[in-house]
Amino acid sequence: MSLSNETKSTLDNLASAIDEKIHKAIDEREIQAKKSSFGISEKKSLFQVIQKGLRENKGNKQPFEIKSGELFTGNATGNVVDPNYISGIKAAPFEGSLISYLPQSTTTSDSVVVNSAVLTNAAAGVNEGATIPTSTNALTATTYNVAKYGHLFSASIEFLEDVEAATQFIVNQIQGGLIEKVNDNVITQVLASDTAFSAGAFAGAIESANEFDVLAVAINQLKLGNYSPDLILVNPNDYVKMLLLKDSNNSYLRGTTGSSLGASIEGVQIVQSPAITSGDYHVLDSRRFGVWYVRDAMSVQIGESSTDFAEDQKTVKCTTRGVLAVFDSGAAVTGDFAASKSALETA
Repeated sequence: MSLSNETKSTLDNLASAIDEKIHKAIDEREIQAKKSSFGISEKKSLFQVIQKGLRENKGNKQPFEIKSGELFTGNATGNVVDPNYISGIKAAPFEGSLISYLPQSTTTSDSVVVNSAVLTNAAAGVNEGATIPTSTNALTATTYNVAKYGHLFSASIEFLEDVEAATQFIVNQIQGGLIEKVNDNVITQVLASDTAFSAGAFAGAIESANEFDVLAVAINQLKLGNYSPDLILVNPNDYVKMLLLKDSNNSYLRGTTGSSLGASIEGVQIVQSPAITSGDYHVLDSRRFGVWYVRDAMSVQIGESSTDFAEDQKTVKCTTRGVLAVFDSGAAVTGDFAASKSALETA
């Protein structure tokens, strides 16, 4: 049986429609399969995408062009490039503890009593049968009350839990701040219990007197009192002035700077601290001057205070208790560089 031309045309159109639907269904399945393979683990760069397209179109004679807008990370929204985060929180350093240069002990009391004696020495050579002279001691009891030092920080729960090394940062900050206040108290105690500089035999005897001359005479002052000086406290500004002192030929008095002065004068250790007033100096026989008595060692505690619970925050507390008990005020010489140099300078 032969088909008419109209029937043939209808059948051809029906076959083409069926083929088109089959091809479309296959294409959709391929697209979905490719989409499902694009997981989080598969990240392709722009170069890889272009390279893949060129490989798949190899042999295609049709001309093509690649179009894109201007690509600048500075114009992007959000972080196109992941930032490099430095761990921890950086902050300025604090003073070192002056207590570490003094003898230390502990006490379970809230006060320390020191008995001091001043000898009136009447010892002398005597003839047989003569009266032996009597020496006397004046005894004085001095009470030093233990002081408490402390301060608080407030920190949110989010800061403590989410910020890396947050706890260590807080501990460093709260302890460093407290150490500086304890240092201030140590210097106050030294100033209240020291001996003033005395030029003695060197008054008006040194031409162009400088800081080295002053400290040498202060060391000698202690040695004349039978002390063994072992500590010099100065401000960093005064230390640098000493490093930079020059003679009339513009040569450094101590040779090459940075290596000749070292950390001592006449074998006595030099300690620099901003806690020392610029222009002042202290020379001590620290073993005889006194002892820092610790009642409660420095500690850091975290807890809740006032409205902390309602505000989702914690209170950080740092405290310590102690006192510098002075044994012998003659074991510390304090002075002002400018005044001391004037006392030594030739007329």
